[in-house]
Amino acid sequence: MSLELVRETIKVNRVISKDSTQTIVENDIIVPDTKPDISRILLFDGEVVVNNTQITRDKALIDGSLNYKILYLSDDEEQRIKSINSSTNFSQSIDIGEADPGFRCIAKCDIEHIDYGIVNSRKVNVKTIVKADYKIASEGEQDIVNDLRGIDDVQTLKSGTSLNCYVGSGEGTYTVSESMEVPAGKPPVKELLRSDIKVTGKDYKITDNKVVAKGELNVSMLYIGDDETRSIQFMEHEIPFTQLIDLNGVSEDSVCRVDFKVMDSKLEAGEDSDGELRTVHGDIVLGVMVEGYEKRNVELVEDAYSTGMAINLEKEVFVMEEAVAENRSQVVLKDTVAINEESPEIAEVFNVLCKPSLSEYRVLEDKLVLEGSVFNNVLYLTNREEEPVYCHQQEIPFKQNIDIKGIKPEMACEVALDIDHCNYSMVSSSEVEVRLVIGVDLRFVNQVKVPLIVKAVEQPLDEYRIASQPSLVIYFAQPGDNLWKVAKRYYTTIEDIKRVNNLAEKEHLAVGQQLIIPRKSKA
Repeated sequence: MSLELVRETIKVNRVISKDSTQTIVENDIIVPDTKPDISRILLFDGEVVVNNTQITRDKALIDGSLNYKILYLSDDEEQRIKSINSSTNFSQSIDIGEADPGFRCIAKCDIEHIDYGIVNSRKVNVKTIVKADYKIASEGEQDIVNDLRGIDDVQTLKSGTSLNCYVGSGEGTYTVSESMEVPAGKPPVKELLRSDIKVTGKDYKITDNKVVAKGELNVSMLYIGDDETRSIQFMEHEIPFTQLIDLNGVSEDSVCRVDFKVMDSKLEAGEDSDGELRTVHGDIVLGVMVEGYEKRNVELVEDAYSTGMAINLEKEVFVMEEAVAENRSQVVLKDTVAINEESPEIAEVFNVLCKPSLSEYRVLEDKLVLEGSVFNNVLYLTNREEEPVYCHQQEIPFKQNIDIKGIKPEMACEVALDIDHCNYSMVSSSEVEVRLVIGVDLRFVNQVKVPLIVKAVEQPLDEYRIASQPSLVIYFAQPGDNLWKVAKRYYTTIEDIKRVNNLAEKEHLAVGQQLIIPRKSKA
């Protein structure tokens, strides 16, 4: 009977490569016929949405859209503050070498820089640098050899280990619909100028074969009030949501990574029971992606031999990523934003738009050092008739040390920043105090290398060596020796060595310890 490898199969998600890349997107934005001419742009920013990723034979393709938001001053005396929302598609191609059918691309894109110029009162040229952080992963199965059988007197050295096994991934796109009321004391809506939506309070729970993703949608809106002065107003709402994602095999013992992304939104003012536009109905398209993992205790065959034949083991190193620690921290910032002398004085602040940016991070022993900044757009009313609204831009730098027990410099770290909370107050006509809470999501990953047996070949024993071996060997243990190594070297068994030498069950060899090793007789 020939030697047989007894295998156990686990599901794995190998990271083939991860990196970042940039692409420049240039296009013209035309002012719609229903909007007045542009006199001056107050605020120009945008968001990136990844619509699709795919793998071809040797490339990863990322298709997305850039959604621009423009707030501007017009020449129309009755419609001084106007807004334009515009969108353009882009595609990014990444060389990845030869790809297997199981490869997939996970990408997160963000705007690094926007450069724009007014070509004329009806056209704006914009150049945008889009950064894509991507990961190429391969889903598949990996065989683990946990026993050998089929020949007599085979000796195996086994070890137990815990592997981070992949359960699978699931994703879905959901529409969250909600009607939001204009707060009491604020005028009805004449025109919506701008909306910003972010996901906060992210959490999840696991039931059998399902992940329950939860959170809140923070919706902030800038609008023109339907009052005598057509005042600019700001309001904010929190919309809780719960979504179910099917993920076969996930259980309460699993650990999940859940990502949320606002894909699209449509907000429209509507009438209340009195016929006033005091409600805003929102349809917000939310994308949710889940990856599930679970710890699995497996037994591996590290080595094997037989007293009756030679066994040649072929091994390959299996590399997998293992999440060592996940952490949710916060960075609290407080600073005063001072406008310059050329800018108009502040009459009233009606919003501060904040965007965090990570400059660098350093993983130390039990500590992470973060450095970055928050880019702030302070929108405010002025006392100038010709310039009633102004936007002041200023960065606030930050540096934070976060203590996380167990992390080491060689570990890879994934960092995601969000603004959890922003509060502000006007200090004077030229100063605004800004208070920020930055949410920091951290995931530390270690590369685990496990040598796995892939093939075992039977070969005859070296008869000359066996014949030349004396019937009794007196052996003195060397540094690094153990009973397994000695038994394998002399084609005997650990049990025989223990029996002849009266060794205890778990006795370890000391350097220089004398062992009597009888030659194993043939059956």
